Amino acid sequence: MYTWFFLLSGGILVFIVYYYAYPMWVALGLSNWLTDNIVRNFYLSGSMAAQLPVRLACLFFVSLYAFVRSGSSKHTDWKLIVGLMVSGLALFLGAGMLPPGIIFVIISVTGYLLYLFGAIALGRLYRSFDGDLPDYWDTFPQCEELIENEDSINIPITYQYKKKLRKGYVNVVSPQRGTMVLGTPGSGKSYSVYGPYIRGMVQKGYALCVYDYKAPDLTERVLNELLDNYDCYPMKPKMFVVNFDDPLHSHRFNPIHPRYLQDPVDSTEIAELILKNANRGEEKNSNDFFTLSARCYVDLLIWFLKIYKKGKYCTFPHLIELMGQDYRAVFDILERYDELEVKRNTFMDAMKDNAFEQLQGQIASARVPLNRFSSKTLYWILSGDDFSLDINNPEEPKIVCIANNPRRQSVYGTTLALMMSQLFKQVNVPGKMHSGILIDELPTIYLKGLDNLIDTGRSNKVAVVIGAQDKSQLVRDYDDKESEVIFNTVGNVFAGAVKGDTAKELAQSFGKAEKESHSLQQGDTSEHLTISYQLRDVLPPDKIEALSQGSFCGYIADTFKQKIHPKVFCGEIDAGLPPKSNASVPKLIDLSEVQMRLLVEQNYKRIRLEVANFVQEEMGKGKG
Repeated sequence: MYTWFFLLSGGILVFIVYYYAYPMWVALGLSNWLTDNIVRNFYLSGSMAAQLPVRLACLFFVSLYAFVRSGSSKHTDWKLIVGLMVSGLALFLGAGMLPPGIIFVIISVTGYLLYLFGAIALGRLYRSFDGDLPDYWDTFPQCEELIENEDSINIPITYQYKKKLRKGYVNVVSPQRGTMVLGTPGSGKSYSVYGPYIRGMVQKGYALCVYDYKAPDLTERVLNELLDNYDCYPMKPKMFVVNFDDPLHSHRFNPIHPRYLQDPVDSTEIAELILKNANRGEEKNSNDFFTLSARCYVDLLIWFLKIYKKGKYCTFPHLIELMGQDYRAVFDILERYDELEVKRNTFMDAMKDNAFEQLQGQIASARVPLNRFSSKTLYWILSGDDFSLDINNPEEPKIVCIANNPRRQSVYGTTLALMMSQLFKQVNVPGKMHSGILIDELPTIYLKGLDNLIDTGRSNKVAVVIGAQDKSQLVRDYDDKESEVIFNTVGNVFAGAVKGDTAKELAQSFGKAEKESHSLQQGDTSEHLTISYQLRDVLPPDKIEALSQGSFCGYIADTFKQKIHPKVFCGEIDAGLPPKSNASVPKLIDLSEVQMRLLVEQNYKRIRLEVANFVQEEMGKGKG
């Protein structure tokens, strides 16, 4: 049926360009006695004297073809559709006022084609006939109203209901209640969820911290969204990038700066975090004697660097170098500081009892996992202090992107986890501006206090977005209780294609709905229609497992003031167009790569020399 509409409109187009420009075709020898008679009869009847009704009839049939044809697409720009249809309409109708000739023909055909392409694009965007859509993907009524507030993230979505494609919105009106994004590799988490979240947060003036596991994808997205929406911030934010692979494009930071060590408990937490990430299997033996000893030793050295010369050498590289010094000399120095008495007691007892083999084992349990951090590039980035971590300071907002590398995540992940855990403490305080923390591939780093941040950060306007491939991955890399708390604490969930138990748990969380079924029973003399009702999953596990790339299901949390119904959604997310800007992370240091390597080498030697010198100096004081 659709083809007949197209053929009819095409036939009218051929008639227009042939009949109204007939003298030209005669001159070109493209006529004969049959066409002469047909044209003469039309001319004498006067029925085709006016071109406008004929052209409008042509447009009518081509519109029917375009609007009801099968096929759909949600990625067409409205500006493109309007541009094609308006320009095509103007050219096609305007051609009727031109004298018959080649220009008349070209403009008529060009206008027709432009209008046709625009109408097809519009028809794909809003189809008026979806009878061929499969029942399998039918879902349920979803929220089609745009509900906004000063913090909300609003993402357009297309879903199928009763064999019709419909438009709706995923209105995350309370992002501060936490968001979890699940999906196997390739499900579209970055493009379909992280991208709209980054755009929404930048447009709402959020301070941001983004953990970019597969840098520079999200980092460049943040940069370009910021360039497009810089005026959305009342106080212009500064952007900082941390990238251990490329010091020319990276800022420097010190994760154990004295400003973050206000209490001896702070160094204890840092030591635990360092060793948990440095040895990801260590948490299974967290009460092992040597594991506890390693934490105590790192804790002891961190607090020593904090109090020694007012924290002059309190950096992560200095900690690594101090750990590599002769432990006898180090303990001889530590023994002079009364503030360290409680932290060093475990080791001093071994020293007094001459249990040197035990002591060496205790210290080696800390040295071995931290030896991998003896990197010149790491030393360069971790020994500077270009910015503080209070990103949501209203007077000095920041946007921080932290890059990781999947090939070196065991090394980089430790320092990045340390940085982010310190950042959690800085942002989760009252009186600050709203902020967002987006963590891609959460299981690649261990973050202490994440569950507490999600739970308590709501009152301090902190919106946390965490991503993982599967819940089982989170359980594997965090312990069972902690992963369960994280999973159950978040109020907003986006799930792409996930498998197994995760799909089953999600199906249960979406609830059940009453489904009506009919059966016709035929007897000897009559027929009986039986109607039955059953409770079935709103979204069965097999549907969740079979979601296409870019399609997500989930549920969202509402607020007292903004109620949303229904909260469950399932469909294809319209991520919109990419940012207009297309910038890359700029070079931060005006040096060549050779000059940068030389500077990094000099910094590495300086740190090693500083530690060796102050140990030697302190030992000299002891002998004096």
